[in-house]
Amino acid sequence: MSDREIPWRARLAAAVLDVSPDWGASAASKALGAAARARLPRPLSRAFVSAYVRYFGVDLEDVDPRSMQDGYDSFNAFFTRRLRPGARPVDSRREVLSAPCDGLLRGMAPIERDTAVVAKGHKYTLGELLADDALAESFLGGLATTIYLHPRDYHRVHTPCDGTAQRVVAVPGRLLPVTAAALERAPRLFALNERLIHVLDTPFGTIAVVMIAAFGVGHMSCAYRHIAPHPREIQRVECDPPVRLRKGDELGVFHLGSTVVVLTQAGVRPLAPTDEPTAVRMGQPLLQRGDVA
Repeated sequence: MSDREIPWRARLAAAVLDVSPDWGASAASKALGAAARARLPRPLSRAFVSAYVRYFGVDLEDVDPRSMQDGYDSFNAFFTRRLRPGARPVDSRREVLSAPCDGLLRGMAPIERDTAVVAKGHKYTLGELLADDALAESFLGGLATTIYLHPRDYHRVHTPCDGTAQRVVAVPGRLLPVTAAALERAPRLFALNERLIHVLDTPFGTIAVVMIAAFGVGHMSCAYRHIAPHPREIQRVECDPPVRLRKGDELGVFHLGSTVVVLTQAGVRPLAPTDEPTAVRMGQPLLQRGDVA
């Protein structure tokens, strides 16, 4: 989206939140999260969810129809919904990294000297993003793959290949919207917002799957370790012993959603188009070892 195409409402909202104190945006996001988790009578829940589905164009084809008929206990229960079995087939080839989530693939940016990532709308260093300069250095020459989750998307995040979870890191930060207007005002946005980082040891080397919060995100949760939401300081939880994960296993959940950045080391190449934003679904081929024709 070019600068001229960004709606003035989005620009105004980004400007207001950008100048707001951190506690204000955080309090508003936490309030939205609490409201989303509030238990609702089933008739009210069905009406609210139906309105949301119509407004955002949510595709219900992959949702168990009985769940929609019965209704959900809360809006969060709908937002974090699981899909029917087989709805997201996962590419089984060992040489392929699959998409960890549904969303809009915004690009695959090379990780350059000084571990900088320069992509459409944003520029940051991996040391800032990961809050770990040593880990960031290991990704030099690799790729940073960015996927934006729209409100209509499935909001569970999965592992892109077989491996083991070595640690999960919760990094405190702001809760600014991740929109074109917000990125225009704050190109380092991904390194400013709250993050949940999964560090995986895989046949492709070290991979980091970074879940980035945004305004309205109630919280993020980890599927294999308990992590308290909205940390006030960095929490590094070592997995001892490491947690074995199969490709497609769940890593975490956005309780209201945002963006995922997958960091890979040198030696992989894109399988998905990178010139224009492209819709992807969890499990589809995303990256491949560079030595495979």
